[in-house]
Amino acid sequence: MMQDPDVYEIGSARIRIYPAPEGIGYAVDEQRLRRQGEDAFAADPEGLVLSRDWRITVGGREIPVYAAPVTSGGPASFASFEYMSGPGEVTLAAHCSEGVSSASVHPLSRGIVPEVAEDRSVRIPINGPCKLIVQTNGNLERPLFLTVHAPERDIPKPGDPGVFYYGPGLHKVDKLKLTKGQTLYIAGGAVLRAYVPEDEPPIDPSDWAKQKVYEDFIVADGAEDVRILGRGILDLSMLDWHARKAMLIANSRNVQVEGLTMVGTSHWTVHLAKSSDCTIKDLTLFGYRENSDGIDIVNSRRVTVEDCLIRTGDDAVVVKAMAAPPAIGGQDITVRRCVVWNDKVRCFGITGETRTDIRNIVFEDCDIVRSLPTWTEELGSLCIIVGDSGTISGVRFENMRIEDERQYAMACLIFKDRWSVDQEPGRIRDIVFRDIRIPEGVPSLFHGSDAEHLIENVRIEGLYAGGRQLETMEEANFRTNDFVRELSLIVRP
Repeated sequence: MMQDPDVYEIGSARIRIYPAPEGIGYAVDEQRLRRQGEDAFAADPEGLVLSRDWRITVGGREIPVYAAPVTSGGPASFASFEYMSGPGEVTLAAHCSEGVSSASVHPLSRGIVPEVAEDRSVRIPINGPCKLIVQTNGNLERPLFLTVHAPERDIPKPGDPGVFYYGPGLHKVDKLKLTKGQTLYIAGGAVLRAYVPEDEPPIDPSDWAKQKVYEDFIVADGAEDVRILGRGILDLSMLDWHARKAMLIANSRNVQVEGLTMVGTSHWTVHLAKSSDCTIKDLTLFGYRENSDGIDIVNSRRVTVEDCLIRTGDDAVVVKAMAAPPAIGGQDITVRRCVVWNDKVRCFGITGETRTDIRNIVFEDCDIVRSLPTWTEELGSLCIIVGDSGTISGVRFENMRIEDERQYAMACLIFKDRWSVDQEPGRIRDIVFRDIRIPEGVPSLFHGSDAEHLIENVRIEGLYAGGRQLETMEEANFRTNDFVRELSLIVRP
Protein backbone atom coordinates (compact mmCIF):
# COMPACT_ATOMS: atom_id res chain seq x y z
CA MET A 1 0.00 0.00 0.00
CA MET A 2 1.34 3.44 -0.94
CA GLN A 3 2.16 5.56 2.08
CA ASP A 4 0.18 8.79 2.48
CA PRO A 5 2.76 11.60 2.11
CA ASP A 6 0.75 13.87 4.43
CA VAL A 7 0.74 11.41 7.37
CA TYR A 8 3.54 11.57 9.91
CA GLU A 9 4.56 9.48 12.91
CA ILE A 10 5.17 11.87 15.82
CA GLY A 11 6.26 9.84 18.82
CA SER A 12 3.50 7.33 19.44
CA ALA A 13 0.92 9.33 17.49
CA ARG A 14 0.03 9.58 13.81
CA ILE A 15 -1.13 12.90 12.39
CA ARG A 16 -2.13 14.19 8.98
CA ILE A 17 -1.11 17.70 7.92
CA TYR A 18 -2.96 19.34 5.04
CA PRO A 19 -0.69 21.31 2.69
CA ALA A 20 -1.47 24.92 1.80
CA PRO A 21 -2.50 25.23 -1.86
CA GLU A 22 -0.37 27.02 -4.39
CA GLY A 23 -1.93 30.41 -5.01
CA ILE A 24 -2.55 31.13 -1.32
CA GLY A 25 0.15 33.53 -0.14
CA TYR A 26 0.62 36.30 2.40
CA ALA A 27 -1.35 39.55 2.44
CA VAL A 28 0.17 42.27 0.27
CA ASP A 29 -0.70 44.86 2.92
CA GLU A 30 -0.83 43.52 6.47
CA GLN A 31 -2.38 46.72 7.81
CA ARG A 32 -5.14 46.53 5.20
CA LEU A 33 -5.85 42.97 6.35
CA ARG A 34 -6.13 44.16 9.94
CA ARG A 35 -8.50 46.99 9.00
CA GLN A 36 -10.70 44.72 6.85
CA GLY A 37 -12.58 43.37 9.84
CA GLU A 38 -13.62 46.88 10.84
CA ASP A 39 -15.81 47.10 7.73
CA ALA A 40 -18.95 45.05 8.37
CA PHE A 41 -19.93 45.06 4.69
CA ALA A 42 -17.00 45.14 2.26
CA ALA A 43 -15.51 42.18 0.45
CA ASP A 44 -11.91 41.22 1.17
CA PRO A 45 -10.00 42.04 -2.06
CA GLU A 46 -7.31 39.38 -1.56
CA GLY A 47 -9.33 36.50 -0.16
CA LEU A 48 -7.81 33.86 2.09
CA VAL A 49 -4.15 34.45 2.96
CA LEU A 50 -1.46 32.91 5.13
CA SER A 51 -0.73 34.28 8.60
CA ARG A 52 2.35 36.26 9.49
CA ASP A 53 1.39 36.29 13.17
CA TRP A 54 1.79 32.59 13.94
CA ARG A 55 3.86 29.65 12.79
CA ILE A 56 3.11 26.10 14.02
CA THR A 57 5.31 23.03 14.04
CA VAL A 58 4.81 19.56 15.44
CA GLY A 59 7.65 17.05 15.50
CA GLY A 60 9.58 19.41 13.22
CA ARG A 61 6.76 19.40 10.64
CA GLU A 62 5.14 22.70 9.66
CA ILE A 63 1.37 23.13 9.79
CA PRO A 64 0.00 25.89 7.49
CA VAL A 65 -1.54 28.82 9.36
CA TYR A 66 -4.06 31.11 7.67
CA ALA A 67 -5.35 34.59 8.57
CA ALA A 68 -8.93 35.86 8.54
CA PRO A 69 -10.42 39.30 9.23
CA VAL A 70 -12.57 39.45 12.38
CA THR A 71 -14.83 42.12 13.83
CA SER A 72 -12.79 42.81 16.98
CA GLY A 73 -9.05 43.25 16.54
CA GLY A 74 -7.54 40.79 14.16
CA PRO A 75 -6.71 39.28 11.92
CA ALA A 76 -7.31 35.98 13.67
CA SER A 77 -5.07 33.09 12.69
CA PHE A 78 -6.25 29.51 12.27
CA ALA A 79 -4.81 26.09 11.54
CA SER A 80 -5.97 22.49 11.50
CA PHE A 81 -4.65 18.97 11.31
CA GLU A 82 -5.93 15.45 11.86
CA TYR A 83 -5.10 13.39 14.94
CA MET A 84 -5.34 9.90 13.49
CA SER A 85 -4.26 7.58 16.28
CA GLY A 86 -1.90 7.05 19.17
CA PRO A 87 -1.98 6.41 22.93
CA GLY A 88 0.23 9.39 23.80
CA GLU A 89 0.27 13.08 23.00
CA VAL A 90 2.02 15.43 20.62
CA THR A 91 3.30 18.88 21.49
CA LEU A 92 2.55 21.76 19.16
CA ALA A 93 5.06 24.58 19.06
CA ALA A 94 3.13 27.75 18.20
CA HIS A 95 5.61 30.51 17.39
CA CYS A 96 4.26 34.04 17.83
CA SER A 97 5.70 36.91 15.79
CA GLU A 98 5.68 39.15 18.84
CA GLY A 99 7.23 38.68 22.26
CA VAL A 100 5.38 36.29 24.56
CA SER A 101 5.48 36.64 28.32
CA SER A 102 2.37 34.57 29.05
CA ALA A 103 -0.13 32.39 27.22
CA SER A 104 -3.50 30.81 27.82
CA VAL A 105 -5.36 28.04 26.01
CA HIS A 106 -9.14 28.23 25.80
CA PRO A 107 -11.64 26.91 26.54
CA LEU A 108 -10.30 26.84 30.07
CA SER A 109 -12.53 23.85 30.81
CA ARG A 110 -10.09 21.63 28.91
CA GLY A 111 -7.44 22.31 31.52
CA ILE A 112 -4.58 22.67 29.03
CA VAL A 113 -1.63 24.50 30.54
CA PRO A 114 0.76 25.81 27.85
CA GLU A 115 4.46 26.37 28.32
CA VAL A 116 6.15 29.54 27.06
CA ALA A 117 9.59 28.63 25.73
CA GLU A 118 12.66 30.85 25.42
CA ASP A 119 12.23 31.03 21.64
CA ARG A 120 8.86 32.84 22.09
CA SER A 121 6.93 29.72 21.18
CA VAL A 122 3.94 28.41 23.07
CA ARG A 123 4.10 24.65 23.67
CA ILE A 124 0.67 23.02 23.68
CA PRO A 125 0.09 19.33 24.50
CA ILE A 126 -2.51 17.61 22.29
CA ASN A 127 -3.79 14.09 22.94
CA GLY A 128 -6.81 13.89 20.64
CA PRO A 129 -9.40 15.83 18.64
CA CYS A 130 -10.25 19.26 20.09
CA LYS A 131 -11.05 22.91 19.36
CA LEU A 132 -8.71 25.44 20.99
CA ILE A 133 -8.01 29.17 21.06
CA VAL A 134 -4.55 30.43 22.07
CA GLN A 135 -4.04 33.93 23.44
CA THR A 136 -0.79 35.57 24.48
CA ASN A 137 -0.04 38.28 27.03
CA GLY A 138 -3.74 38.55 27.89
CA ASN A 139 -4.31 40.11 24.47
CA LEU A 140 -7.54 39.56 22.51
CA GLU A 141 -6.21 41.15 19.33
CA ARG A 142 -4.56 38.33 17.35
CA PRO A 143 -5.42 34.92 18.74
CA LEU A 144 -4.71 31.53 17.20
CA PHE A 145 -7.60 29.13 16.54
CA LEU A 146 -6.76 25.42 16.37
CA THR A 147 -8.95 22.64 15.02
CA VAL A 148 -7.69 19.12 15.67
CA HIS A 149 -9.90 16.78 13.66
CA ALA A 150 -10.79 13.18 14.37
CA PRO A 151 -9.81 10.67 11.66
CA GLU A 152 -11.92 10.84 8.51
CA ARG A 153 -14.22 7.92 7.77
CA ASP A 154 -15.84 6.71 4.55
CA ILE A 155 -13.82 9.00 2.29
CA PRO A 156 -15.17 8.90 -1.28
CA LYS A 157 -12.86 8.56 -4.25
CA PRO A 158 -12.62 10.74 -7.36
CA GLY A 159 -14.95 9.36 -9.98
CA ASP A 160 -17.27 7.58 -7.54
CA PRO A 161 -20.90 7.79 -8.70
CA GLY A 162 -22.74 10.80 -7.33
CA VAL A 163 -19.57 12.42 -5.93
CA PHE A 164 -18.30 15.95 -6.52
CA TYR A 165 -14.64 15.62 -5.52
CA TYR A 166 -12.19 18.49 -4.97
CA GLY A 167 -8.64 17.45 -4.21
CA PRO A 168 -5.85 19.62 -2.76
CA GLY A 169 -5.36 22.94 -4.52
CA LEU A 170 -7.12 26.25 -5.12
CA HIS A 171 -10.41 25.93 -7.00
CA LYS A 172 -12.50 28.84 -8.24
CA VAL A 173 -16.17 27.79 -8.07
CA ASP A 174 -19.35 29.76 -8.73
CA LYS A 175 -21.94 27.49 -7.08
CA LEU A 176 -22.81 23.82 -6.48
CA LYS A 177 -26.18 22.07 -6.28
CA LEU A 178 -26.65 18.64 -4.73
CA THR A 179 -29.55 16.28 -5.29
CA LYS A 180 -30.67 12.97 -3.79
CA GLY A 181 -27.86 10.65 -2.72
CA GLN A 182 -25.02 12.94 -3.80
CA THR A 183 -21.79 13.75 -1.93
CA LEU A 184 -19.62 16.85 -2.04
CA TYR A 185 -16.11 16.09 -0.81
CA ILE A 186 -13.52 18.82 -0.29
CA ALA A 187 -10.20 17.29 0.71
CA GLY A 188 -7.79 18.72 3.25
CA GLY A 189 -5.51 21.13 1.40
CA ALA A 190 -8.32 22.18 -0.96
CA VAL A 191 -9.70 25.73 -1.01
CA LEU A 192 -12.92 26.47 -2.88
CA ARG A 193 -13.01 30.19 -3.63
CA ALA A 194 -16.55 31.40 -4.35
CA TYR A 195 -17.28 33.95 -7.05
CA VAL A 196 -20.17 35.31 -9.10
CA PRO A 197 -19.76 35.17 -12.89
CA GLU A 198 -20.30 38.49 -14.65
CA ASP A 199 -23.24 37.10 -16.62
CA GLU A 200 -25.07 35.49 -13.67
CA PRO A 201 -28.39 37.26 -13.03
CA PRO A 202 -29.30 38.00 -9.40
CA ILE A 203 -32.32 36.26 -7.89
CA ASP A 204 -33.03 39.54 -6.10
CA PRO A 205 -31.63 42.74 -7.66
CA SER A 206 -32.09 44.69 -4.41
CA ASP A 207 -32.80 43.06 -1.04
CA TRP A 208 -33.68 44.85 2.22
CA ALA A 209 -30.07 46.07 2.41
CA LYS A 210 -30.14 47.23 -1.25
CA GLN A 211 -27.71 44.46 -2.21
CA LYS A 212 -27.77 42.09 -5.17
CA VAL A 213 -28.47 38.52 -4.03
CA TYR A 214 -27.46 35.49 -6.09
CA GLU A 215 -28.04 31.78 -5.66
CA ASP A 216 -26.26 30.37 -2.63
CA PHE A 217 -22.85 28.75 -2.90
CA ILE A 218 -23.63 25.16 -1.86
CA VAL A 219 -27.30 24.15 -2.05
CA ALA A 220 -29.31 21.04 -1.30
CA ASP A 221 -32.99 21.85 -1.90
CA GLY A 222 -35.62 19.14 -1.87
CA ALA A 223 -32.88 16.54 -1.45
CA GLU A 224 -32.24 13.59 0.85
CA ASP A 225 -29.29 11.39 1.80
CA VAL A 226 -26.76 14.13 1.00
CA ARG A 227 -23.23 14.45 2.42
CA ILE A 228 -21.07 17.58 2.40
CA LEU A 229 -17.73 16.82 3.99
CA GLY A 230 -13.97 16.87 3.99
CA ARG A 231 -11.22 18.89 5.65
CA GLY A 232 -11.00 21.65 3.06
CA ILE A 233 -11.78 25.37 3.21
CA LEU A 234 -14.61 27.38 1.65
CA ASP A 235 -13.43 30.95 1.02
CA LEU A 236 -16.30 33.40 0.54
CA SER A 237 -14.40 36.50 1.53
CA MET A 238 -14.14 37.99 -2.00
CA LEU A 239 -17.92 38.03 -2.51
CA ASP A 240 -19.87 41.26 -2.20
CA TRP A 241 -21.97 41.60 0.95
CA HIS A 242 -25.10 39.39 0.75
CA ALA A 243 -24.08 37.93 -2.63
CA ARG A 244 -24.32 34.29 -1.57
CA LYS A 245 -24.87 32.35 1.63
CA ALA A 246 -22.18 29.76 2.11
CA MET A 247 -24.59 26.83 2.41
CA LEU A 248 -28.36 26.33 2.16
CA ILE A 249 -30.03 23.07 3.15
CA ALA A 250 -33.73 23.52 2.37
CA ASN A 251 -36.73 21.15 2.30
CA SER A 252 -34.30 18.27 2.71
CA ARG A 253 -33.88 15.19 4.86
CA ASN A 254 -30.93 13.18 6.14
CA VAL A 255 -28.16 15.65 5.33
CA GLN A 256 -24.67 15.40 6.87
CA VAL A 257 -22.27 18.37 6.93
CA GLU A 258 -18.89 17.65 8.48
CA GLY A 259 -15.29 18.74 8.83
CA LEU A 260 -15.08 21.89 6.69
CA THR A 261 -13.73 25.36 7.43
CA MET A 262 -15.66 28.38 6.09
CA VAL A 263 -14.11 31.84 5.99
CA GLY A 264 -15.33 35.37 5.21
CA THR A 265 -18.95 34.54 4.55
CA SER A 266 -20.91 37.36 2.94
CA HIS A 267 -24.22 36.35 4.53
CA TRP A 268 -25.42 33.48 6.71
CA THR A 269 -22.92 30.65 6.74
CA VAL A 270 -24.93 27.42 7.25
CA HIS A 271 -28.69 27.85 6.80
CA LEU A 272 -31.05 24.94 7.44
CA ALA A 273 -34.63 25.65 6.34
CA LYS A 274 -37.64 23.32 6.63
CA SER A 275 -35.36 20.29 6.88
CA SER A 276 -35.14 17.26 9.16
CA ASP A 277 -32.77 14.56 10.37
CA CYS A 278 -29.63 16.60 9.72
CA THR A 279 -26.21 16.51 11.38
CA ILE A 280 -23.72 19.38 11.40
CA LYS A 281 -20.41 18.35 12.89
CA ASP A 282 -16.81 19.51 13.30
CA LEU A 283 -17.12 22.79 11.38
CA THR A 284 -14.79 25.77 11.83
CA LEU A 285 -16.47 29.06 10.90
CA PHE A 286 -15.14 32.64 10.65
CA GLY A 287 -17.34 35.59 9.71
CA TYR A 288 -16.79 39.29 10.26
CA ARG A 289 -19.50 40.89 8.16
CA GLU A 290 -22.97 41.92 9.30
CA ASN A 291 -25.40 38.97 8.94
CA SER A 292 -22.49 36.50 8.95
CA ASP A 293 -24.43 34.14 11.24
CA GLY A 294 -22.70 30.83 11.93
CA ILE A 295 -25.45 28.18 11.95
CA ASP A 296 -29.14 29.12 11.60
CA ILE A 297 -31.64 26.29 12.11
CA VAL A 298 -34.93 27.56 10.71
CA ASN A 299 -38.31 25.77 10.80
CA SER A 300 -36.51 22.43 11.12
CA ARG A 301 -36.59 19.36 13.36
CA ARG A 302 -34.38 16.52 14.50
CA VAL A 303 -31.14 18.40 13.98
CA THR A 304 -27.82 17.85 15.78
CA VAL A 305 -24.96 20.36 15.84
CA GLU A 306 -21.78 19.24 17.59
CA ASP A 307 -18.04 19.86 17.95
CA CYS A 308 -17.94 23.14 16.03
CA LEU A 309 -15.58 26.12 16.48
CA ILE A 310 -17.24 29.41 15.56
CA ARG A 311 -16.22 33.07 15.51
CA THR A 312 -18.79 35.40 13.98
CA GLY A 313 -19.83 39.01 13.59
CA ASP A 314 -23.44 37.96 14.17
CA ASP A 315 -25.35 35.09 15.85
CA ALA A 316 -23.31 31.91 16.34
CA VAL A 317 -25.76 28.95 16.66
CA VAL A 318 -29.45 29.81 16.80
CA VAL A 319 -32.90 28.37 16.15
CA LYS A 320 -35.51 30.46 14.30
CA ALA A 321 -39.04 30.07 12.93
CA MET A 322 -39.34 32.46 9.99
CA ALA A 323 -42.31 30.66 8.35
CA ALA A 324 -45.78 30.98 9.87
CA PRO A 325 -48.02 28.01 10.79
CA PRO A 326 -48.70 25.39 9.63
CA ALA A 327 -44.94 25.15 9.11
CA ILE A 328 -43.02 23.42 11.89
CA GLY A 329 -41.34 26.03 14.04
CA GLY A 330 -38.48 24.00 15.41
CA GLN A 331 -38.28 20.88 17.57
CA ASP A 332 -35.97 18.12 18.75
CA ILE A 333 -32.76 20.06 18.15
CA THR A 334 -29.52 19.48 20.07
CA VAL A 335 -26.38 21.66 20.08
CA ARG A 336 -23.42 20.29 22.04
CA ARG A 337 -19.66 20.52 22.56
CA CYS A 338 -19.26 23.72 20.55
CA VAL A 339 -16.75 26.51 21.22
CA VAL A 340 -17.80 30.07 20.37
CA TRP A 341 -16.17 33.49 20.21
CA ASN A 342 -18.86 36.03 19.34
CA ASP A 343 -17.87 39.56 18.36
CA LYS A 344 -21.17 41.34 18.05
CA VAL A 345 -24.51 39.66 18.80
CA ARG A 346 -25.52 36.36 20.46
CA CYS A 347 -23.91 32.99 21.06
CA PHE A 348 -26.57 30.30 21.54
CA GLY A 349 -30.35 30.20 21.66
CA ILE A 350 -33.64 31.04 19.98
CA THR A 351 -33.42 34.46 18.41
CA GLY A 352 -35.80 36.98 16.92
CA GLU A 353 -37.85 35.39 14.17
CA THR A 354 -40.33 33.18 16.07
CA ARG A 355 -43.53 33.01 14.00
CA THR A 356 -44.27 29.37 14.92
CA ASP A 357 -43.89 27.43 18.18
CA ILE A 358 -40.42 26.13 19.00
CA ARG A 359 -39.95 23.33 21.55
CA ASN A 360 -37.65 20.57 22.79
CA ILE A 361 -34.34 22.34 22.18
CA VAL A 362 -31.12 21.49 24.05
CA PHE A 363 -27.84 23.39 24.26
CA GLU A 364 -25.30 21.45 26.32
CA ASP A 365 -21.62 21.16 27.18
CA CYS A 366 -20.53 24.25 25.24
CA ASP A 367 -17.92 26.94 25.90
CA ILE A 368 -18.19 30.66 25.24
CA VAL A 369 -14.66 32.01 25.23
CA ARG A 370 -15.59 35.58 24.34
CA SER A 371 -18.93 37.36 23.91
CA LEU A 372 -18.36 40.99 22.92
CA PRO A 373 -21.82 42.26 21.89
CA THR A 374 -22.18 45.79 20.56
CA TRP A 375 -25.74 45.96 19.20
CA THR A 376 -28.99 46.44 21.11
CA GLU A 377 -29.96 45.15 24.57
CA GLU A 378 -31.13 41.65 23.69
CA LEU A 379 -27.57 40.38 23.36
CA GLY A 380 -25.50 37.88 25.26
CA SER A 381 -24.45 34.29 25.65
CA LEU A 382 -27.59 32.20 26.24
CA CYS A 383 -30.66 33.83 24.72
CA ILE A 384 -34.34 33.25 24.07
CA ILE A 385 -35.51 36.28 22.09
CA VAL A 386 -39.14 36.26 20.91
CA GLY A 387 -40.00 38.80 18.22
CA ASP A 388 -43.11 37.19 16.73
CA SER A 389 -46.19 35.28 17.96
CA GLY A 390 -44.76 31.79 18.55
CA THR A 391 -44.47 30.13 21.96
CA ILE A 392 -41.02 28.95 22.98
CA SER A 393 -41.09 26.04 25.46
CA GLY A 394 -39.08 23.07 26.64
CA VAL A 395 -35.66 24.67 26.09
CA ARG A 396 -32.72 23.50 28.21
CA PHE A 397 -29.27 25.05 28.54
CA GLU A 398 -27.04 22.69 30.52
CA ASN A 399 -23.38 22.65 31.49
CA MET A 400 -22.64 25.88 29.63
CA ARG A 401 -19.42 27.71 30.47
CA ILE A 402 -19.04 31.45 29.84
CA GLU A 403 -15.53 32.86 30.22
CA ASP A 404 -16.14 36.45 29.08
CA GLU A 405 -19.49 38.20 28.57
CA ARG A 406 -19.89 41.98 28.09
CA GLN A 407 -23.70 42.09 28.16
CA TYR A 408 -26.02 39.37 29.54
CA ALA A 409 -25.17 35.82 30.56
CA MET A 410 -28.82 34.73 30.10
CA ALA A 411 -31.52 36.71 28.30
CA CYS A 412 -35.21 35.82 27.94
CA LEU A 413 -37.03 38.67 26.21
CA ILE A 414 -40.33 39.22 24.38
CA PHE A 415 -40.25 42.37 22.26
CA LYS A 416 -40.56 43.79 18.74
CA ASP A 417 -37.68 44.79 16.49
CA ARG A 418 -37.07 45.45 12.80
CA TRP A 419 -37.30 41.73 11.99
CA SER A 420 -40.71 41.16 13.62
CA VAL A 421 -43.58 40.29 11.28
CA ASP A 422 -46.48 39.31 13.57
CA GLN A 423 -48.35 41.98 15.52
CA GLU A 424 -49.22 39.56 18.34
CA PRO A 425 -46.37 38.98 20.83
CA GLY A 426 -45.24 35.48 21.69
CA ARG A 427 -44.60 33.61 24.94
CA ILE A 428 -41.75 31.89 26.76
CA ARG A 429 -42.39 29.03 29.19
CA ASP A 430 -40.83 25.95 30.77
CA ILE A 431 -37.16 26.85 30.37
CA VAL A 432 -34.26 25.28 32.30
CA PHE A 433 -30.76 26.69 32.79
CA ARG A 434 -28.72 24.02 34.60
CA ASP A 435 -25.10 24.17 35.73
CA ILE A 436 -24.27 27.51 34.15
CA ARG A 437 -20.88 29.11 34.82
CA ILE A 438 -20.59 32.84 34.31
CA PRO A 439 -18.05 35.60 35.04
CA GLU A 440 -18.44 37.52 38.29
CA GLY A 441 -20.91 40.39 38.17
CA VAL A 442 -22.45 39.67 34.76
CA PRO A 443 -26.24 40.27 34.84
CA SER A 444 -29.08 38.32 33.23
CA LEU A 445 -32.28 39.73 31.72
CA PHE A 446 -35.86 38.39 31.94
CA HIS A 447 -38.50 40.70 30.38
CA GLY A 448 -41.98 39.62 29.26
CA SER A 449 -44.19 41.70 26.98
CA ASP A 450 -47.49 42.24 28.86
CA ALA A 451 -49.94 40.46 31.16
CA GLU A 452 -51.05 38.12 28.35
CA HIS A 453 -47.60 37.41 26.95
CA LEU A 454 -45.46 36.28 29.82
CA ILE A 455 -42.23 34.55 30.63
CA GLU A 456 -43.31 31.61 32.83
CA ASN A 457 -41.59 28.82 34.74
CA VAL A 458 -37.92 29.53 34.20
CA ARG A 459 -35.68 27.43 36.45
CA ILE A 460 -32.01 28.21 36.99
CA GLU A 461 -30.60 25.08 38.63
CA GLY A 462 -27.04 25.77 39.66
CA LEU A 463 -25.53 29.14 38.71
CA TYR A 464 -21.82 29.59 39.41
CA ALA A 465 -19.49 32.59 39.34
CA GLY A 466 -15.96 32.93 40.63
CA GLY A 467 -15.82 29.30 41.71
CA ARG A 468 -18.89 29.48 43.94
CA GLN A 469 -22.61 28.86 43.58
CA LEU A 470 -24.87 31.92 43.63
CA GLU A 471 -27.76 31.57 46.07
CA THR A 472 -30.02 34.63 45.70
CA MET A 473 -31.61 36.59 42.86
CA GLU A 474 -29.85 39.74 44.05
CA GLU A 475 -26.48 38.01 44.10
CA ALA A 476 -27.16 36.63 40.61
CA ASN A 477 -27.98 40.15 39.35
CA PHE A 478 -31.24 39.19 37.60
CA ARG A 479 -33.03 42.06 35.86
CA THR A 480 -36.77 41.41 35.54
CA ASN A 481 -40.01 43.25 34.77
CA ASP A 482 -43.62 42.73 35.87
CA PHE A 483 -44.36 40.13 33.19
CA VAL A 484 -42.24 37.29 34.53
CA ARG A 485 -43.84 34.46 36.56
CA GLU A 486 -42.16 31.60 38.43
CA LEU A 487 -38.54 32.55 37.91
CA SER A 488 -36.57 30.45 40.36
CA LEU A 489 -32.91 30.14 41.31
CA ILE A 490 -32.30 26.68 42.76
CA VAL A 491 -29.18 25.88 44.75
CA ARG A 492 -27.86 22.47 43.78
CA PRO A 493 -26.50 20.15 46.45
